[in-house]
Amino acid sequence: MRLILGACLAALAASPAWADYWNYKDWHAATEPHETEQDSYLTCRAWTGGDGDPILALEVFSGDGGPPDFYPMAKVQEYAPRHYPTLMQRGGAVDFIFDFDRSFSVSAGINSWINEEGLAEAESALQLQDHLLMLQAMKQGSWVEIWAGNDMFYEASLSGFTAAYGRMMDECGFNLSLPAE
Repeated sequence: MRLILGACLAALAASPAWADYWNYKDWHAATEPHETEQDSYLTCRAWTGGDGDPILALEVFSGDGGPPDFYPMAKVQEYAPRHYPTLMQRGGAVDFIFDFDRSFSVSAGINSWINEEGLAEAESALQLQDHLLMLQAMKQGSWVEIWAGNDMFYEASLSGFTAAYGRMMDECGFNLSLPAE
């Protein structure tokens, strides 16, 4: 019991200090304030997954440029257990295939690395011109399959995505509407 309690406390200490947190079905949104001598801003994030699964997430900073010039990038983040590689490997590609049209997909490159603790991590990196396209597909869909090569390694629910995206964008002061395709 002490081991479980210790592990929970360690995980809590390692997690970011989110000031505000909301749940929308399978999605979450949170804000984290940052104060410096020169500036004050928010990090706003929306995500699904975690607890051993990859994370499909978006993040914006209140000081960044936003829509209609720049849209946040949706990315999948993968964290492997100690001594194991990630399924996503540098130089490869990840494909996002949506339920509403199995012939439609969005592809992204992969960055992978070993973190300071010796654990393998990886994340997808969409091209700038695909950011809005990906968000529109996420708003339209019910779920998205995430494939690395011939392996589907995660199916993310999009239930609650639109509400979490809207909260994230609103909290950081951005327009939350997405233009029609």
